[in-house]
Amino acid sequence: NIKAKSCLQIKELTKVGRNRNGFYILYDRLNRPFTTFCDFHSDAGFIWTLIESLSFANARRSKYRKSFYFDVSTKSCSINWLEFRLCKANIKSITDTPGSTHFRTTCNFNIDDDVGLQNHRDYMRVSFCQYPNFFSNKGVHHCTKIDYVNVRGYTCRQCDIPLYDGGNTYHALISVSHAPTVCDKWSIPDTVPNEYAFGDYKHYNPKFSCSNSSTSTTNWWIG
Repeated sequence: NIKAKSCLQIKELTKVGRNRNGFYILYDRLNRPFTTFCDFHSDAGFIWTLIESLSFANARRSKYRKSFYFDVSTKSCSINWLEFRLCKANIKSITDTPGSTHFRTTCNFNIDDDVGLQNHRDYMRVSFCQYPNFFSNKGVHHCTKIDYVNVRGYTCRQCDIPLYDGGNTYHALISVSHAPTVCDKWSIPDTVPNEYAFGDYKHYNPKFSCSNSSTSTTNWWIG
């Protein structure tokens, strides 16, 4: 039997009219099972597999302020939405599965709403083709053509933005305050000094929904 290695493959293998968003068992390259969350409905044309979900408080901990090059998985038999990261082998298994072409980041994804995202505020979607540095450990920013990004209600489509690969001391993130000086010079109002979005939050803007309370969550997906 073929065993699903991504949420897209669950959709392909079950062949039902409508899959419900929820927790599913996937399998790694060695057919070992693990559990994660699947979002089938938020974005037309995409099916998303969760690889990380961290509260604002946990995202600021040194353990998780590292790129996806590092294996800093959570050790739990169940998913804690405030502190969850798949092991590196499972993340790579998902990215290497046919049909995995993009990654995205969301804020405060509601797992109890089967519709998925209600809006695309504070959201980023990027093609792996445009960003081959997902597992990089260089600790530098890369001018990257973003499919779509929204930070605090300000949007850019198909623009080059500095996407930081993280390295050993930072999570992958967008440096909002650095963006106006490099790449396509994307600038948005009310930026705070050294403002980070979508990870790390050593410096943050409380108006960004991923960082407006200790339990706000940042969610990373592959689809």
